[in-house]
Amino acid sequence: MEQKTIPLSYVNKKGNIEVFAINIDNRTTQSFPDRLLSHQDSISAETSSQGVRDNYGSTSGQESAKVRAARLSSVTHGSSILSFHDINYEVDVKKSACGKKVKKQILKDVNGIFRPGMNAILGPTGSGKSSLLDVLAGRKDPKGLTGTILLDGAPLPDNFKCLVGYVVQDDVVMGTLTIRENFEFSATLRLPSNIKKHERKERIDQVIYELGLTEVADSKVGTEFIRGVSGGERKRCNIGMELIISPPVLFLDEPTTGLDASTANAVMLLLKRLADRGRNIIFSIHQPRYSIYRLFDSLMLLSHGDVAYHGKACEALDYFASVGYICEEHNNPPDFFLDVINGDSTAVSSTQAAEANGTVGDSNQTEKKTSASGAAEDAIVTVEESSRSLRDLFRNSKWHTSVQNELKPIIDAHKQFSNNVRIKRTKIEYNTSFFTQLLTVSKRCIKNISRNPHVSIMQFVVIAIFALIVGGVYFQINKSKESGIQNRAGAFFFIIMNQVFGNMSAVELFIKERAIFIHENVGGFYRVSAYFLAKVFCDVIPLRLIPAAIFSCISYFMLGLRSGVDHFFFFALNLFLTAMSASALSFAISSTVRIFALANLCLALCYVFMMLFSGLLINVGDLGDWISWIKYLSVFRYSLNALEINELKGQKFCSSANSTDCIYGEVYLELQKISYESPWDLWQNEAALGIMIAGYLILAYIQLRRIKKLK
Repeated sequence: MEQKTIPLSYVNKKGNIEVFAINIDNRTTQSFPDRLLSHQDSISAETSSQGVRDNYGSTSGQESAKVRAARLSSVTHGSSILSFHDINYEVDVKKSACGKKVKKQILKDVNGIFRPGMNAILGPTGSGKSSLLDVLAGRKDPKGLTGTILLDGAPLPDNFKCLVGYVVQDDVVMGTLTIRENFEFSATLRLPSNIKKHERKERIDQVIYELGLTEVADSKVGTEFIRGVSGGERKRCNIGMELIISPPVLFLDEPTTGLDASTANAVMLLLKRLADRGRNIIFSIHQPRYSIYRLFDSLMLLSHGDVAYHGKACEALDYFASVGYICEEHNNPPDFFLDVINGDSTAVSSTQAAEANGTVGDSNQTEKKTSASGAAEDAIVTVEESSRSLRDLFRNSKWHTSVQNELKPIIDAHKQFSNNVRIKRTKIEYNTSFFTQLLTVSKRCIKNISRNPHVSIMQFVVIAIFALIVGGVYFQINKSKESGIQNRAGAFFFIIMNQVFGNMSAVELFIKERAIFIHENVGGFYRVSAYFLAKVFCDVIPLRLIPAAIFSCISYFMLGLRSGVDHFFFFALNLFLTAMSASALSFAISSTVRIFALANLCLALCYVFMMLFSGLLINVGDLGDWISWIKYLSVFRYSLNALEINELKGQKFCSSANSTDCIYGEVYLELQKISYESPWDLWQNEAALGIMIAGYLILAYIQLRRIKKLK
């Protein structure tokens, strides 16, 4: 019988990690030791419809009752220990616009361990705390990154960033949806597909209750047009989106940013309650008040990428006192730490003053600290110049030795197992199918459009007004030789211009929600293809197809154009393809350019060139070969040619003074060098518009995939 060796780890009753390897076959129940099953919270398993998939891609043939119990436990609760060893991270930066790129080291030999509880990463701006958080969460570009990160003593799975929770600084929830609807979106896409619907609902209700959002669960989060919940409730909603999957580790990037003191304190108290229930919460924070600092279990201080302290938060002041830095009685410890890291003279002078007055501890402690401060006085001067001195001070302390004693058995076990067993990496798999993702994202898009009146209703109102304007200006165009053809050409050009410029709103499709898309895609919510198709479908039908149909019905009959059902439907089809061509170009630009104003500028520039080579403002047949090729890229040209052939071919225009003095529409078409003889001459314009639509959409999809999702 075929057996597979896999690494496993668990947390024993003393809170320490034990790592071991086991052989697993179809008789899974005999292979799992009882001590592992007694600590179900330490099991990290990814479920699939075929069985239980471990972090390394091995799948058992059948799911035993005990393993199923562990799986259900992991869905409702999760906590793990995260250790990291010799983390170094560097990036290429330019000192000047025209200068060469140079290497800048962001993190330098960072080691540490974060257990279940409140784990804070503290440091001044530019210290590397957000970079370290991103590295640990698997959201940093691996280029320039070295080191080892272990979850419960085992290497991180390929889909680690999809398994953990990550709360970014900015809001990444859909403001037009209620809190419950946002949670349902996360649960539908991220929980395993074999979790039943009522179990998902129970999980959502549990998270809502856990976060204290019961009273506002059915309230919209809020946008600039919709009054929503408070700032603290929005932040809790962002946290809840990640708690839905009960992640083994919850990362938060400066969770108090943008919140007032009271709201920030409430959010951190909430995180403390979650940590007390066994969750591993790791967060970066800049300068917390003392009431927040007291909630920390573990603290890591960073100074220009170096570790200045790592250990229990309650022992941080003792450590700094041991190396000669004394915190004043009423000073906020986090403020004091930042003063020390930044080399603030107040911290140094207050330390020296305390030593001079003999107020540092009792006689024995004073004797010890005098020697310590004497050895550190020279170092203090160096601390003001470089963070290396703080790093060296910490590495020579018992706190650093304690951390290394915890890390050594973990990394040794990992190295031993890595030498004996080859770990096979597998392709990242989503918990839900492509069609489930497409349907779920589409539902959210439809709700978002329907609850944005300035987008949905105003789109119809504006298009109807423009149709009435063009219909009124060119009302019942006559068929006179003097003005009939000219007025028709002018009306068509105005209509095309309205369809093109009226769809510039599509440029915000992938710009406005870019942050949400990046966060959700990296978090394993959905595939890029599912998101792209859902957004395009939900934008095209309500905002492009229906307005084009409304415009056609109003303007065609007001203009008094050629009678005949076939001519009308061709007119409507042409307007829809024109609107879609303009929208598809907008999609391509919006997926490429992240700044709305710049995207609008690029789009307007493209439209102006297309309009110039439409054939109305200048006869493109008279252009030189060196520039005439641009006409093949003009939406205006294809649309105008099709409308003119549809309307003018076979039509007779007579002089108002002499009914026998007539010309046919074909004469005008020949003057414009427009081919009209065969049906293909008409339909080739629609085919060209279709090709442009497909080309722009493919370009938009490629650019969407190329968006840099890792920091």
